[in-house]
Amino acid sequence: MSSDVKLPSGLGSRLMAILMLIAMATASCGQNAFLESAKRDSDAALLFEAQKLMNKSQWTEAIEKLQLMSVTGRAKRDSKAALASAYAGRCGLNLIAFADAVANASGNLFPVFLSVMRSSDSQDISDCISAETTLLSINEDAAARTANENMLMAFVGWAKIGAILAVEADTNDDGSADGGWDACTLSASLKGEIGTGLTISVASLAQTGTSVGGSLSSSINSICTTLGPPYDFCSITDSSAFTTDQLRAIGALTKSTDQPGVGTCAGDVSTCICP
Repeated sequence: MSSDVKLPSGLGSRLMAILMLIAMATASCGQNAFLESAKRDSDAALLFEAQKLMNKSQWTEAIEKLQLMSVTGRAKRDSKAALASAYAGRCGLNLIAFADAVANASGNLFPVFLSVMRSSDSQDISDCISAETTLLSINEDAAARTANENMLMAFVGWAKIGAILAVEADTNDDGSADGGWDACTLSASLKGEIGTGLTISVASLAQTGTSVGGSLSSSINSICTTLGPPYDFCSITDSSAFTTDQLRAIGALTKSTDQPGVGTCAGDVSTCICP
């Protein structure tokens, strides 16, 4: 299976579009209008203030501002996108740094995800999951999300996987999985999160109009086809819906030498299948 993972030259413009996604939501509102308005606690004002906080990487403060919005305000698409971006920022996702690392990868992707998210902790995992859940609340169907929302979703899923591997597989925080680390020892819930980090990102990337992660998608689909029932997990996008056998396959893929595994098991998925 090919491990050559290169991002297209147009990715830079796509990433900038993602970074501007939330800013555009407030573009129609002038700063002076908010500063001069007595209604500083209006949904529009809170969204605007949250964007300013995110521009300064003050993620927790931005989340708190967004959570002050009304139920109606929080339900709007741009508000959900803002909240997802804030959670993603707090979980440690730096889109430009992440994209650059993936673009320059010459081997499997899980080691790259781990390296970028090195020194993550359990809170970072939780925040990545919150970012993913918030984006899914826009629409669970990738075809009904925008290309920018889907690109962000893919990177959030990758960051989630990297954070899990950083916490569980890299005990000395050197940015690499510990030799002999066994992904089969992961809890069912964490295997499920790795699984959806893959399946949701693959579904999302298919809707972006780019070739980003093309070899990853091909590799995952090929593995699911080769394994077949009862191990095929590729259609599952709910982390709690994987069967025991599907979780065994996810653990095997995570530690195998197949793309995108960390390679702590010297063999392909079939060889490394969890007991």
